[in-house]
Amino acid sequence: MVEFALVVPIFLALVLGMIDFGFAFNDYNSVRQGVREGARQAVVADWSTDGCTSGSSSARIACITKARIGLNTGNTRVKIVLPTTYAAGNQLQVCAMYPFGSLTGFFGAALNGRAAKSEITMRIEQLDAANPVTNYQDTALAGQDWSWC
Repeated sequence: MVEFALVVPIFLALVLGMIDFGFAFNDYNSVRQGVREGARQAVVADWSTDGCTSGSSSARIACITKARIGLNTGNTRVKIVLPTTYAAGNQLQVCAMYPFGSLTGFFGAALNGRAAKSEITMRIEQLDAANPVTNYQDTALAGQDWSWC
């Protein structure tokens, strides 16, 4: 019984930690991959997928990026930055953040209030001359800001 009482808390901390940080790592990978795919569709001006066919080009990029991330779109935030003008050969930057959360509650203090963040910069290849891309920004998550993007 004494050995059991000594080993169980350590074992539970390891198992619950693997669960929480495994889900956090999965969310982080989803954000990174979704931002890359959203930016890729933006630089080739491909708006034909994921039901994101209305609104400005920037709103469509944000919609596509959120869809490609594949997590709760209500909690996903996107920012699009054009450092220069919207022209072929110039750069387009897409950033996104998604809040981490503790599934088990055991590591809530370490995960809650933090966010998975990713940004990517790609060269614009094709233009949407009818509806040019402009800077776009969702409201940042509570306790977060866009200073890193």
